Amino acid sequence: MGMNRAGQLIASCCGAAIVVAAAGIVMVGAGRRQSSRVVPAKLGTGGSSDVTGAPSGFGAGQVAGGTTSAVSGPVTVPSPGEIGQVPGSVTGSLVLQKGETFYGKGEAFFRDGDFSSASRYLQAEVGAHPGRFYPTYLLGISLWKDGALDEAIDSLTRAASLDPKSVKARVNLGRVLNDAGRHEDALKTADEAVAIDPDDSAALNVRGRALLNLGRRDEAIGAFKTAVEKDPGSAWAQNNLGFALIEAGRFSDAVPFLEEAVRLKPDVGIFQNNLGMAYERTDHRDRAIETYRAAVKAGGSDAAGRNLSRLGGTADDDTVQQEAVDPGQESTTAPAGPNQN
Repeated sequence: MGMNRAGQLIASCCGAAIVVAAAGIVMVGAGRRQSSRVVPAKLGTGGSSDVTGAPSGFGAGQVAGGTTSAVSGPVTVPSPGEIGQVPGSVTGSLVLQKGETFYGKGEAFFRDGDFSSASRYLQAEVGAHPGRFYPTYLLGISLWKDGALDEAIDSLTRAASLDPKSVKARVNLGRVLNDAGRHEDALKTADEAVAIDPDDSAALNVRGRALLNLGRRDEAIGAFKTAVEKDPGSAWAQNNLGFALIEAGRFSDAVPFLEEAVRLKPDVGIFQNNLGMAYERTDHRDRAIETYRAAVKAGGSDAAGRNLSRLGGTADDDTVQQEAVDPGQESTTAPAGPNQN
């Protein structure tokens, strides 16, 4: 597989986002807090250039070449057609047919969404060639998608050191650091990316998310605004800015950005849900119900169903119950953490 093709593959997998859920708001990387009324969905790291995965770490060891990997022993690099044994409970044997390479098979597994197998083959590639940027970078993304955040951070840190000018390595490293709750480190990494390319919207999104996680909301809003200015076509940037404005209680200001996010990606339920919350908080109840209903039908937002039910609407029935909502039903848990993206 060529590097250009692999680069296109990663570009389709990585990004940064924010969303609002069942009567409240959820931010990817944020902890839980209580909301007396509406539950927002989540601030995510989604989008066209985002990759995520729920943490489920496993032990790291050394592989050939002295590089850190998620296997507990040295990799025996086989010749084509032979079987290479990778000791440890995480992996079994790696098989190469004639003409195949560890990198080629790793990339193929990555493309198919088998990130565990991708990681095993890419670990072998990095063990044999520890100085190569792209296998190290793709290994970091695979480990992240497989839920191994600590190992992903190690691999992406090595990738960034191999290419001091790589924005994408730093952007994705920042995303994983945010997912791991290391927001100060994420901010530092995002600042490095922005210093390399001040016009990179994804880097600005990662920076905004880190700032928001650190409680520096006004600065986060500024970062997200710049991200939107640099790339108005980024639905995630539009959504993230809208989310931050909702967090600041600026519901009217949030509406146009969330409307644009929905216009750009109408099939993303979390965007619809966040917009519904902004409508609800600006006293547009009927529009909120309609938008929550669209979010439920689009899928991907558990909060939308709860928000719709709380307002008296149903997903399949256009009629809306007008009776008052029991105040006790309006108390829901607020922001959840990232499931990651």
